[in-house]
Amino acid sequence: MHKVKRLAIFLLTFTVLLAIVAGLGSATTPSWEVSKNTDHVKVATADTTIASQLGSTSLEGSYRTKETKTTVRLAPHVSVNAIIREPVNAPANHPACLFIHGAGTGLSSQVYGDLASALASAGITTLVPDKRMDTYTTLHRDYQGMAEDYTKSLAILRTWPGVDPSKTGLYAESEGTWVSSVMTAQDPSIAFSILTSAPIYPGRRQMPMAITSYLNQIHAPQGVQAIIPKLLGMNFSPLGLEYADFNALPYWNQLKVPALLNYGTEDTSMPIEQGTLELLKRARSSNNTNVTVRYYNTNHQMRVGSQLPQANLPLDDHYTHNLEAWIGAVCQGTKTSDWATPLIAGTQPQQHFSVPAHPQPGLFKSLGTLIALLAASLIFNLLAVIGAVMIALCRLFNRSQSSMKRYRFGTHLPLLLASQGLASFLMLVACSAYIALVMVHALTLSPLSDNQVQLWVIVKALSLLPLVLLAALIEHVLNAAVMQRAGRAHLEGKHASATSGMGNYGFTSQTPIIARGWGHWIVFALAIGGSLACLCCLSFWGMYSF
Repeated sequence: MHKVKRLAIFLLTFTVLLAIVAGLGSATTPSWEVSKNTDHVKVATADTTIASQLGSTSLEGSYRTKETKTTVRLAPHVSVNAIIREPVNAPANHPACLFIHGAGTGLSSQVYGDLASALASAGITTLVPDKRMDTYTTLHRDYQGMAEDYTKSLAILRTWPGVDPSKTGLYAESEGTWVSSVMTAQDPSIAFSILTSAPIYPGRRQMPMAITSYLNQIHAPQGVQAIIPKLLGMNFSPLGLEYADFNALPYWNQLKVPALLNYGTEDTSMPIEQGTLELLKRARSSNNTNVTVRYYNTNHQMRVGSQLPQANLPLDDHYTHNLEAWIGAVCQGTKTSDWATPLIAGTQPQQHFSVPAHPQPGLFKSLGTLIALLAASLIFNLLAVIGAVMIALCRLFNRSQSSMKRYRFGTHLPLLLASQGLASFLMLVACSAYIALVMVHALTLSPLSDNQVQLWVIVKALSLLPLVLLAALIEHVLNAAVMQRAGRAHLEGKHASATSGMGNYGFTSQTPIIARGWGHWIVFALAIGGSLACLCCLSFWGMYSF
């Protein structure tokens, strides 16, 4: 009967704990999610050709090119290298284009070489500067400051021999389009703006869509995909990353210059339809309808051969020709009504997921909270395991001492604490390892195998083990308290037969319910603290969402 009662208490404790962690998992889930995209763009034709009714422009290969290396002074003690490519013997007052880096590139010698050379051979002088790296890190980026730096490169290009400053514009890719949005808003004399693979929206809004697209493409479990809103709605300030909330939308409202927007339809990281509609709407708010849109069957870098960015991939065959034709036409004075080709053309895009409107956090509002819980769980549990093992070994080698000195921990508690700490530690490692596995597959766009998908179910099932051990620990302490009280009643009473079976459970009046001595209490507190922190983390990762 006693064992049945203990089992009932254990099951009740486990059920209550499960309800608590499931509720915590629900509380950490924000109210928003990444939904299917319903805003679509209709292309007029699959032909990406760009032509103006005002006449033809110089073709690629019309001029030999000359390359000049120079430096751009950005601050009193900061300069960057730059490469200028110009057409030899081109007419005076010809167009020019400044290239702005996206994320992941930095040296002018390693990026835009084929693009800039192609444009130069069509009569367009180009300047590719190095990215300033002393103010650019993974955790900190200042797009307004970057715009000021690129403005100094623009000033050099405008004064370069043969260049018409009124025909000088910008080419930017990806993250660089946020920089160019600041520049065109602040300098209305910029002649044109080419925006390739533009995120349009703030990073906090664009990234959930991008990551969800990647995870969906590799067939990641829904439970893993559900983690994305929890993470990306958080406050990132403990790590920096303030640029995640940089908002270019007000700058797009001031896009008054002719613009060319390019997207690759194989690029699942960008809002290739939603971003187009957003940019067109905001340009129209400043009475700018001279926005041309082209879709190519390419990746994020407008290259073919792989959906992922890779070295030495060729550009789409028509891409540079269209850039040159568009720049030449705009510099001829082509207005919206002067185009001989549709404003929106190319491969029909398919954006599967939409950019969320207002990402908000759940119960855990700061990334620092999650990091602190992870650190506490790993450190506390590891220390608790070490402490419990040391105590168990000391008990083993000190059996000859008196019971008062020998029993500094409740009976069986070292084993329970060690098991609890080890299970919590290993579950966090297993959960983190699985998420890392999914991220690696997402970055390489390699679909998960069926076994890898099912492994998520196994990880979730194993996550019940720390919960089971915590319930067993709680039940054990409660039972010890009851049995010790009975033992004391026996010693104080007159009839020894009332508790003659106490020895079967190993409890006496001198056996502590939990611990005796500050060192033992520290181990116990570490184990409980680590266990609770672990359960909070596992709840956040969706381990108890069924």
